[in-house]
Amino acid sequence: MNTPIHILLVEDDAIDRQSFVRAVRKQRLPYRYVIADDLESARRDIAEKSFDIVICDYVLSDGTALDFINQHRDLPVIVVTGAGDQKTAVDLMKAGAKDYLVKDIDSDYLKIMPKAIENTLQRLELEAEQRDQRMFTDRLHQIARVLNSTLDISEVLQLILENIKAIIPHDTANIMLIEDGVARIVRHSGWSAERIAAFADFEFHVASIENLEAMYRTGGVSIINDVASFAGWIHLDSTTDPASYLGAPIRVDGEVIGFVNLDSNQRDHFIDAHAEKLQAFVSQVGIALKNARLYQQVAELSAFEERQRLARDLHDSVSQTLFATSVMSNALIKRWRQDPASIGEQLSELRDLTVGALAEMRTLLFELRPDALLQSRLDELLRQLLETMRGRTRLKIDFVTDGEYALAPDVHTAFFRIAQEALSNIIKHARATHVTVHLRGDAEAVTLHITDDGRGFDMVAKAAQNFGLDIMRERALAVGIDLTISSQSGHGTMIAVVYARDGGTLL
Repeated sequence: MNTPIHILLVEDDAIDRQSFVRAVRKQRLPYRYVIADDLESARRDIAEKSFDIVICDYVLSDGTALDFINQHRDLPVIVVTGAGDQKTAVDLMKAGAKDYLVKDIDSDYLKIMPKAIENTLQRLELEAEQRDQRMFTDRLHQIARVLNSTLDISEVLQLILENIKAIIPHDTANIMLIEDGVARIVRHSGWSAERIAAFADFEFHVASIENLEAMYRTGGVSIINDVASFAGWIHLDSTTDPASYLGAPIRVDGEVIGFVNLDSNQRDHFIDAHAEKLQAFVSQVGIALKNARLYQQVAELSAFEERQRLARDLHDSVSQTLFATSVMSNALIKRWRQDPASIGEQLSELRDLTVGALAEMRTLLFELRPDALLQSRLDELLRQLLETMRGRTRLKIDFVTDGEYALAPDVHTAFFRIAQEALSNIIKHARATHVTVHLRGDAEAVTLHITDDGRGFDMVAKAAQNFGLDIMRERALAVGIDLTISSQSGHGTMIAVVYARDGGTLL
């Protein structure tokens, strides 16, 4: 314990106060302490100073240690008392005391107090690390869902930079992609106009740039604590260099395809914990970029044979969701070892992620194999979309089917695409907690209702046109479907898709 520990001793007995001071000096303990003789004095000290831990006598002139604990829930407290009855100890520990020591005539309790303090601080540090790990795991899970919500490569790049801000503090950032050994900046954030202009067409030859070459060769991260003293930094006279740097390679199938680079205006800003988080983050980035690239290629390909080949490649698209399950599994293993009874809820979430990954893979295959789309029943297709949604989100989803809903191929496809767009909009925009999907078919018509309890939107506002509503309307119009969209800000959205069979009338 080399770092000073700041202690507040709340003790009204003069002899016990002197014994504490003598014990600290005799054992040469690294304590910076303040002594208060009652609760009121302790409250004043806490208002003026910060303490790592509080040592509090149980009975004081103006209250008890229980009173102190109840008033200062955020402070770790070790209670000392001359009355060592079991009930008092249990009550104190239930109230939140971190430890309980019994005074004795020879003051031997002061010999074990340093170990009690050390153990308490270590437990607090471990609890803080566990909280941080849970928060980081939850954040990665959220990011996986966000990155998985689009296959547009431009949107993916922007989402990468937006989400890295929530994980690692930095001032500016950029993404490089590599082609033929040359890295180019494809997206950036926080840059000045001068820096944007200077690096607009700049080519980074990876093999000749020290930090990029090391990341490319080893697959590891790069931390530069002081850019000014790093001889390999690329400096342009028209720009101001950052003070420190953190970078990580983007890997896909074992190949480095680019880099995520973070800069800070402070020296020694990035630490090993930042590097570990960045490595976990870029694992998802690689899969997201691969999926977006594959999807972009599919949109440009016309040959059926090439589409079939890409269909096999896109099996890997579920890796993004499976990465989230991997991170969550590791966290669950740690928690299971410490508290087996606490992991039930996250096990259910892990199951939903896995089921959603399988459903997502099947849905992606429909993008490339139209015949598979037509060979599947409409209720089965909708169930796949909803399983994918359940894997990405924590929404409550109700799916109800009634009757017979066989349709002509073009109408069948339109129903699926409209539902796909509607559910995607819910994930990206609605902030809903509950989604209901009802598919019904009879002799006259087939109807599909999709309802959510999200934030809704103003139907009159032009912003509504940005939610892909025009695409749904065009699909409906092309095959004779009646499409009704109802929404109001703060009151969710309802989409009704109705197709009248021959001889039927629109409902």
